[in-house]
Amino acid sequence: MNVNNRMILMMAVGILPALSACADDQNATSNSSIVHESLTQKTSLNNAKQTISEKEQVNMWITINGNRFEVMAEDNATAHAFAAQLPLTLNMEDLHSNEKHAQLPNPLPTNASRANTIHNGDIMLYGSSTLVVFYKSFPSSYSYTRIGRVSQPDKLADVLGQGNVQIEFSRDER
Repeated sequence: MNVNNRMILMMAVGILPALSACADDQNATSNSSIVHESLTQKTSLNNAKQTISEKEQVNMWITINGNRFEVMAEDNATAHAFAAQLPLTLNMEDLHSNEKHAQLPNPLPTNASRANTIHNGDIMLYGSSTLVVFYKSFPSSYSYTRIGRVSQPDKLADVLGQGNVQIEFSRDER
């Protein structure tokens, strides 16, 4: 090996650790950026989840012959899908002198379970598109998906009456 080649070899050996340190610094910076970006995305995701949670609190109302009743909505896919269809006015038919029912314009997701007891003020889905508003309590072996419940159902039976009725479903936007 001549002198020039030895000098080049020694310079290369001397430079390699420096280059390696630069690469490590660059990787550290790059890793730091990735960690920072990951934390930023995580924070954004948490903020989005919080916003979604706030929006998930749905305030619904039913209005019957000028009487307005607050509905406490369930926190489930069915209630959210129903709320997305509002405002909605339905001509609801009486059945068994304890409920009003009507077909919805669009089917909803379901997660039906046996009700055992129906309570005055329950608003439920039978099948995927029959909305039912109950105005009397009674035992039941049928399966429904819960949508919500009228918060103060005491006067509901009187307001609904015995025949068919038009009910307006609406929601307040926050």
